Amino acid sequence: MAGLTKNKNSVAAAWVAVVLAILGALMLYPIGVPALNCAFVIVKICMVSGLLIYILSSNQDAGFNLWLVASIAAVVMTAIKWGSSVSPDVWEIILYLGSMVVDLGMPALVHHLSGGKG
Repeated sequence: MAGLTKNKNSVAAAWVAVVLAILGALMLYPIGVPALNCAFVIVKICMVSGLLIYILSSNQDAGFNLWLVASIAAVVMTAIKWGSSVSPDVWEIILYLGSMVVDLGMPALVHHLSGGKG
């Protein structure tokens, strides 16, 4: 995933992703089990840190890769939370699915806007 080039559009999308990552953390926390709650917080910190590295540093590839790995972990954490729900209502299901789409879609969008190949 090398060769990303930051531009106005990719940076704007990354700032939107920062906001969405923070909102997702607030809406989905807690996962349930204390160890998973700690892992969830660490994953969200890595997501935001990766985004900030992408946005603010000259090493956008490292920031993007950190964000991408954390986003994949966030999808796993969301699936765990969804799986532990006894009988989620329609709004919870929408929240879970929406979170997963955002966690996978925003890195794809930023990668595309950054001109990434592969």
